[in-house]
Amino acid sequence: MSELTESRSTSELLKAFSHPTRLAILRELVSGPKCVTDMEDLLPARQANISQHLSVLRHAELVDYAQEGTQRCYYLSRHELVVDMLALINRNDPVITRTPAEIRVEKERIEKAQARAKKATSRPATR
Repeated sequence: MSELTESRSTSELLKAFSHPTRLAILRELVSGPKCVTDMEDLLPARQANISQHLSVLRHAELVDYAQEGTQRCYYLSRHELVVDMLALINRNDPVITRTPAEIRVEKERIEKAQARAKKATSRPATR
């Protein structure tokens, strides 16, 4: 597999973990298979929305399903990977848990500090 192909694959996998509804679906499936109707009762989303997110998770090969009559019941196809990723995401690591607004504030703080340092080093010393 080429480096570019591997990067795309990794990107798609990480994208699958990047939505709150998909994370909630994965958390529910850790405890065992669930049908879409079960998930509709457990999650604050409608069946069509849940099905859309399940499609993304299937494309990333994180879940698969078994047909039971008219019901599709989903299960984790990469259980260990999902459990490990959810553990990482759930850590209270500030790098992981910061909001976009917090990241912007931190970036601005760093940029201001760098500008001050650059300005201080570019001035001639005065006596």
